[in-house]
Amino acid sequence: MSMHIRIAGWLASALLAAVPLGAAKADGVGPLTIAKEGHFYVGGRYYGEGKDKIWAGQAYVEYQIPLKRTHRWPIVMIEGCCAAGESYLGTPDGRDGWAQFFLKHGYAVYVMDQVGRGRSPWVESVYGKQQIKASEFVQSDFIGVEHYNKFPHAKQHTQFPGTGEFGDPNFDQVAAEMHPDWADSVKHETFNRDAIVALLDKIGPAILEPHSQSGVYAFAATEQRPKLVKAILAIEAASSPFHSFLEVGPPDWFKDGSTKPWGLTRATPLTYAPPVMDPEKDLSIYQQDKPDQPDLVRCWLQTEPAHQLVKFKGIPILNMSMEASFDAPFAHCTSKFLTQSGVANDFIRVGDLGIHGNGHFFMLEKNNLQIAQVVLKWLDKRVTPLAKRSPTVPKPAAGMAAAH
Repeated sequence: MSMHIRIAGWLASALLAAVPLGAAKADGVGPLTIAKEGHFYVGGRYYGEGKDKIWAGQAYVEYQIPLKRTHRWPIVMIEGCCAAGESYLGTPDGRDGWAQFFLKHGYAVYVMDQVGRGRSPWVESVYGKQQIKASEFVQSDFIGVEHYNKFPHAKQHTQFPGTGEFGDPNFDQVAAEMHPDWADSVKHETFNRDAIVALLDKIGPAILEPHSQSGVYAFAATEQRPKLVKAILAIEAASSPFHSFLEVGPPDWFKDGSTKPWGLTRATPLTYAPPVMDPEKDLSIYQQDKPDQPDLVRCWLQTEPAHQLVKFKGIPILNMSMEASFDAPFAHCTSKFLTQSGVANDFIRVGDLGIHGNGHFFMLEKNNLQIAQVVLKWLDKRVTPLAKRSPTVPKPAAGMAAAH
């Protein structure tokens, strides 16, 4: 039995006993007492000359620090495609979001808008063209997946607070917050990687919590600042190694999409042992002949003996998958890849904990705080003991007083 399966089995049992499985309350987390809040920009530089010079490459970050801070390391929340940080700040029907939940439980929280998205300005002369995501795509892949048949688990989706269709005020709220995406995925990775690195350099050691698309950027930033990453919460974010998968519907369901030649990244070299100079030549990969179980994809993995990922060892990693997400058929592939690459990790399907019906945008759904409770328990088991938590831990990052 593989390492990640043994760990996940133990952890699932512990969390199942710890997390109430009744209906999630809709009244939020209650009053918050905040010691400090503000915002700043990280990353970027000037491009061009003279009157055409412009700053680009920056990411907007807002932060809140609770008065009763009981955890040393803050959580950095990074949205994927195609929202910005607002997805962590509340739900479309007005309930509390993940930012409020973890603030209530003593974590400082930093919410980042990806480069070129939200309050991080788009600079077309530097970033290139944008790719507009139609609201129908948002409905079919993210919010109203049960009304389509694009992947095997879609019909299990029940937790969005509304019908998930055009005209439903909660769906319309999500459609309103969607932003254009980058057309150039390599530029997108490098700019966001550098912004996350700049954020870690500013605030110091932190827990990264990427969603979806930003999982690649979080892994890339961890490669460059492993000592500053105290855990990775890859919740609906790990995707799959080497090849992404595109939903195409029955009977085949999926086909290979864009490639990640380094395993976890497209453009950021990862440090392997034995060393890898050219992943196309030095990494030997294969696709499983059969999936691990029905309705799962055949994973792309390294042939054995596998190269070992050097800089991720010792960093607690949670890979969590929702029951009714397009990610569900392949989320386990990254966990298998990390395990064979020498990186211990925990893989959890929330459905195995009795938490059912969630889609890709779990943080917006009716039981969003029930899922957050699972993450909190995982942090208490895997991360908090290492932090020696104390109500008197120092405020994050030298120079924060200079921020807004």
